[in-house]
Amino acid sequence: MKIGDTILGAMFALLGAIVLWHVRTFPVIPGQKFGAALFPGVIAAGLVVCGILLSVRGLRQAGGGGRAIAFDDWARDPVVVVRFLSVPAGLLFYVLTSNFLGFHIAASVTMLGWLLVFGVRLLPAVALAIGFPALMHLAFYKLLRVPLPWGLLEKVVFPS
Repeated sequence: MKIGDTILGAMFALLGAIVLWHVRTFPVIPGQKFGAALFPGVIAAGLVVCGILLSVRGLRQAGGGGRAIAFDDWARDPVVVVRFLSVPAGLLFYVLTSNFLGFHIAASVTMLGWLLVFGVRLLPAVALAIGFPALMHLAFYKLLRVPLPWGLLEKVVFPS
């Protein structure tokens, strides 16, 4: 499937603008020069700029003609379609379950699912699905002081 650069760029720019609008509500971290909104804000601003540039390029190349959306051969291959759909499905799973399950469990399950769908063997997939979220936790929770939900592990990590 090919989505025209004009439409795709407009979607990226809109997504970036929505994220920029949302991150302004993030709390300021006392004692630090930057808050939780810095990194998502920088990425969102880049997304807006790149989306606008992509849309302009699409308008110039299309010259008013051309199809906005076209389906390629890969859209008829069920394996590729499942892999494609696994990305938004995994993100949706993480968003809906991370508060209850916690970051570690939700991220590990999501990553394991993606790795298996994309053809990684079971043993390396399990190792990556456990190790990478632990590394991400170290970066976000310990270094950047971004609180991540503990979920089911809260009673294990912080026993009363």
